[in-house]
Amino acid sequence: MGVLETIYIVCLVCGILYALASLIFGHTGGDWMSHGHFHLPVLQPILLVSGATAFGAAGYLLNRFTSLSDLMVLGLAILIGIGLAVASYFLWVEPMSKAENSTGYAMSQLGGKLGEVSTTIPANGLGEVLVKMVSGTTFHMAATLDGVPIRQGTRVVVVEVRDHVLYVTPFPHDDAKKEEE
Repeated sequence: MGVLETIYIVCLVCGILYALASLIFGHTGGDWMSHGHFHLPVLQPILLVSGATAFGAAGYLLNRFTSLSDLMVLGLAILIGIGLAVASYFLWVEPMSKAENSTGYAMSQLGGKLGEVSTTIPANGLGEVLVKMVSGTTFHMAATLDGVPIRQGTRVVVVEVRDHVLYVTPFPHDDAKKEEE
């Protein structure tokens, strides 16, 4: 067994072990290279490991089952490894990075959002407001900011959030519409 074949096998086995560890223990340490101000998408561990694993597998198989020279096998293995890493980035990592950021929200992000009163909000009590978010429709407890009751079906704007209660006021645009009618 030559030196290159040993390198191919080590890359392949390390990639398989990393994949098994990720499967068993979850995604740990995925951002260890992207903390701080220095961030390159190609330095994500999943891309490095997938490229190294493909390099190792391609190198081992080409070395074992073809009559190509060692230099040709090395070059092809490098190209295959880089190609798989690039494909992984555009088909998996990039789309998932956008999906992960779009579904969650914090209560503090609800300020300024428009909603609709689903349960009438009394002057000194709580009602319920429906707010449409990217991740779907959510219902939240709401109180009136002005101390004036707000009827069911009224469009409102969230002015502030305190103790998981949305403080809302009727949306001014809807008042202008009602006056025209």
